[in-house]
Parts: sequence; C-alpha cells; structure tokens
Amino acid sequence: FTIRLPVPPPPSIRIRPGMALSAVHERKWRILIIEDNLDTAETASQLLSGEGHEVRGAYSGLDGVEAARLFRPQVILCDIGLPGSMDGYAVAAALRKDPALRGEYLVALTGYGQKADRDRARAAGFDKHLVKPVDLAALQRTLDQLPMVV
Repeated sequence: FTIRLPVPPPPSIRIRPGMALSAVHERKWRILIIEDNLDTAETASQLLSGEGHEVRGAYSGLDGVEAARLFRPQVILCDIGLPGSMDGYAVAAALRKDPALRGEYLVALTGYGQKADRDRARAAGFDKHLVKPVDLAALQRTLDQLPMVV
C-alpha cells in the first residue's frame, strides 16, 4: 500500500546583512551615522553593530564629513536637521562633490517627510529618505536592498 503525505512549502528565508549563505557574500557594511541626538545615534549604532556592521558616529555635519574621509563608509545615515554651519543637505552636497566620497550610499534620516522634503533630499544627493522615528525593519530593508558593491 502507498501513503501520501503533503509536503509543506519550504520556509521563506529573509536574507539579512551578516547572514552567511553558501556562495553568497556576507553583507556587512561600514556605516557612518551622522546624528546630533546622542541617544538616537547610540541606539542606532548598537542595533547596527549587533547585526554585524562596523559602525562609527559623528554628531555634527562638519565632523561627519571628516569622519567619512577617514572611515570610508559604504553607507551613511545622516540626519537632515543638524545644528551649526552644515545641515544634512550641506553634508550630502559636500560628500557628492568629493571624488573620494561620491560612491557611498547616502540615507537621509529626518523628521521632514513631505514630498518637497523628499525631493530636496534627492536633489542634495541622498539615495534614500527615511522619516524619523525610523522603523528598524525599514532600515534593515534598506540595507538588504543595497547592491553587493557599494
């Protein structure tokens, strides 16, 4: 006699940075967080470090541009509303003008979420625009979607 049992479909696996798959590169990024709110910067740094990323922080626009030159991140998460002489738009413009820093994937983290704000961020050189408070899952999806070579 024959017994037929249903075979469940394979579980869906969500590939995250840091997950090793055979013949697939591990996706761990060098990430610079430019954020003037110390609590926000530290929390994001801890969460991303916990995912296996190498993370550094800067707390002003000027410090962020200098940190980018020294650290050479692949991904930069930058607040728009930075105090002082360089807000996030000025940081993006400075990074995009520097030939050594043009290739970084630049993500705006901001409380400004209107279409005009998104358009302004894109014009300044940001690749992605996330509205605060940033959902960790949305940030993770952004990192998951990055090309292997950034």
